[in-house]
Amino acid sequence: MGFPRANRYFKTTNEKRLIPPNVNKKGDFPHFDGFSLNGALCFSASFYYLGLENMEGIKEYGFDSFPVGELQRFQNENVYITETAPLRKTSLKDLTAGGYLSFVEPNLPEGLISAQNYSEIKKLASCFTPNVTSFFGFESRLNSPDARADFLFAVSSQGGEREALLRFLHNEHEAHQFLRHKEWQNIRDFVTTWANPASELYTNVLGLWLEFDTAYASQDAPIPCVFIHTIPLQITSSEEERTYDWAFHSALPLLLGHPLSSHLHQRLLEALRKLPEGASVMDIGFMLSRATTGARLVFKHLHPSQIIPYLESLGWSDINNELACIIKELQQKVTRVVLHITITEQGVDPKIGLECSFSPDRYHLETQWASFFDYLVRKGVCCPEKKTEVMNFLGVSQDHPSEPFNLSSYKIAVLVPSEASANALVRYISHVKLVYKPGRPLEAKVYPGVRLFGLQSTWRDLDVC
Repeated sequence: MGFPRANRYFKTTNEKRLIPPNVNKKGDFPHFDGFSLNGALCFSASFYYLGLENMEGIKEYGFDSFPVGELQRFQNENVYITETAPLRKTSLKDLTAGGYLSFVEPNLPEGLISAQNYSEIKKLASCFTPNVTSFFGFESRLNSPDARADFLFAVSSQGGEREALLRFLHNEHEAHQFLRHKEWQNIRDFVTTWANPASELYTNVLGLWLEFDTAYASQDAPIPCVFIHTIPLQITSSEEERTYDWAFHSALPLLLGHPLSSHLHQRLLEALRKLPEGASVMDIGFMLSRATTGARLVFKHLHPSQIIPYLESLGWSDINNELACIIKELQQKVTRVVLHITITEQGVDPKIGLECSFSPDRYHLETQWASFFDYLVRKGVCCPEKKTEVMNFLGVSQDHPSEPFNLSSYKIAVLVPSEASANALVRYISHVKLVYKPGRPLEAKVYPGVRLFGLQSTWRDLDVC
């Protein structure tokens, strides 16, 4: 029998606790979660009873000590543990990816992500070492009541995240199950070059997104879809075209494990040449986990009124003006519409993505999402219960709850020096993506995000992942 997700907790003072051996198991190893009553403090530890050398992992989550003798007795006799453990408060920035997931778990409605699905996601995240990410999220279909979501996280070029991923991928003990796959070997080669200060990728690649289809989460090392977040890419002259050799002759071939085909290369160059003035590509992605070809492009500063003319310049046609009508509606509902397309050797794939959100970013403080979800419900692309579940997810947890959270004092963690005085973990809606394909019903996906912020008087104003 398990405890309801929102009710598991440890008090922040010493206390007696009774932990049944069958509660909330991870495989063959018991897993214990602890949360304060107000949700501001969370402790999570996975106790792998393989020997005393594994006890170091407990410290990360704020346990100064634990009755080792009782652990051994549990391992040997499979009895309950009843003991007092002194707990100390740990900073949010000290958590691993798995720790972040455990932290937000009591705030996660089960109608959005089921307990089984979330357990799979936590198992995957626990494979990665500390400091790899401070920004992650989920992908959930709005027009389905299914409580299943995919998992994705960002690795920034700032804050030491890139270097943490490099260390992980070069640690044969930690990454061995991943490196059995050619795709992960390619990712390692890419990150190795990206982390080299002498490489052009070092400054031109701002971050990396890894997206995992949880349908394959049961695999030891699922293959991700990978998006490279770059400096703005746009070609206005032949001289400028040569400045992007680092992307087409280094970054993308490293990620794929082979050079781009000449046809795909030319299609991508054409997509950059025909961009309107001021618009650019900010992400290039490959669906390494899927049996698809082509490169996904995500655009920046492409006005909604420019989307149809731009697509038509690449040979895509808007049948019956369906997409134009959708874009016109969206302009009345949101303040930011971002185009997603897939470029193949044959041209633009018929499926078009429209990422919808509000500008400027206000994270969980944004008040316009409810009305946008009402619009999606009326349009028949969002289940009413999904709207409720997503809205219930929003909020913030802080190291110091007495310090009011505001966006003038708190900044994205990778922009704040590591000695930041306090941290906050924000749960918000990153965006909703509408997926249009001619002759098919419109689809909608929501991307709830979780991001670490730091409170500091000095910070760096950079474009980050």
